[in-house]
Amino acid sequence: MTRSDNMGDDAFLDALLDTERQARKGRDPEVPPELLARVLADAESVQAGFAPAALPERAAAKRPGLLAQLGAALGGWPAFAGLAAASVCGLWIGISPPESLSDTASIYYGDETALYDPISGFDFMVGES
Repeated sequence: MTRSDNMGDDAFLDALLDTERQARKGRDPEVPPELLARVLADAESVQAGFAPAALPERAAAKRPGLLAQLGAALGGWPAFAGLAAASVCGLWIGISPPESLSDTASIYYGDETALYDPISGFDFMVGES
């Protein structure tokens, strides 16, 4: 088939491929059975190389200890650091209170005056039926 000047490139290629398809229609290429068997055997050997390796069995995870569980519940080491600092500060203030704190506490808990009594208006009846 020769190319005509009035045909476009796509039309020429389509006509050429249609002609070739018509010429080969009904004639499938024959593959010898020996070649087909060798190709399939080679493919099976290559596929066997892709098999996943057996993974070793892992032991069951150990349960975390009590301190680790408490630390996770409180928020980790930063929370422990804050609790430790607050505990030391409270112990220090409790053992050696500042002078102004002692004066304020004597006002609230002194015998002469009671500025703050949270249950003064309540009358509890314990044991009466």
